[in-house]
Amino acid sequence: MTLPTFLIIGVAKGGTTSLFRYLEQHPQVFMCAMKGTNYFGYEDARAWKWHDEGDPPLLRNFPVHTFQEYQAAFAGGTGAVAVGEASPQYIRCPTAARRIHECLPDVKLIVSLRNPAARAFSGFLMRMRRGERVGGIYEELTAASSHVRESFYYHRLKRYYDIFPREQIKVLIFEEFRQDAQGAVQELFEFIGVDPHFVADTSTRYNPASVPRNRLANRLFYNPHLIRAAKALLPLRVQEFAKRLRQQNLKAPPTLPPDLRERLLDLYRDDIAQLETLIDRDLSLWLQPAGPGNGHRPAEIAAAGTGKAAG
Repeated sequence: MTLPTFLIIGVAKGGTTSLFRYLEQHPQVFMCAMKGTNYFGYEDARAWKWHDEGDPPLLRNFPVHTFQEYQAAFAGGTGAVAVGEASPQYIRCPTAARRIHECLPDVKLIVSLRNPAARAFSGFLMRMRRGERVGGIYEELTAASSHVRESFYYHRLKRYYDIFPREQIKVLIFEEFRQDAQGAVQELFEFIGVDPHFVADTSTRYNPASVPRNRLANRLFYNPHLIRAAKALLPLRVQEFAKRLRQQNLKAPPTLPPDLRERLLDLYRDDIAQLETLIDRDLSLWLQPAGPGNGHRPAEIAAAGTGKAAG
């Protein structure tokens, strides 16, 4: 029976897709082809009762429901030195840490943490990209919004530190990872027990932030029912053509307004301080003033609340 030796547990919008793509390049690593089985969080998602932690996760993001299905997802990993999966929902599902430990007590855990204000904003942009109806940015990113609440990391990560030995947990800081992806990935290779000298191609950033040029068209491109039907009925070349059209409908996103960034960081200050102690890392880079270029494009921000694309 082949089961994971390591898991990427989150956070969503913290570079987990890039980590997934870089790690799977290693010849000694087998990565589950399905990013986001989210198996160990399924029971939480289908009976969500932690509403102070954010809105219930969408059940469609939890495709693996049984241990038999989960085990089958790693059937191709026989003989690999390290076997892994990436499921960003694990960090926010309250009982996932316990369930993982019961099944995989020796598993190694990788978590990528991003500036919490930037992560909340990126979650908002993702909803825009998918063509969902959203309000204006100041309306959506309040202390009560799910995007904002999901960026409180301390108590979510503490669940894992309370159960797993510290040496089984590897914390990446997204901003440092983005500056030196090659170095970070080679550290991960060493952490999961494969040849750390292998050089992965880290030149591509996967799943970068973007917003739709035409939001109505994007609702069609991201409609889960249409996606399933297209995969079942359309030839591969037509599916690839649709993906290219979807990409052509995207453009660079607006940036987080500095005043809103500061307002959000004020909410996160105590959580960041607790997190620093928990992981024994200096996170002052998250609290530094925004650098040049961190302004915003008002027309695009305003368009978020109207359902119309700017430009």
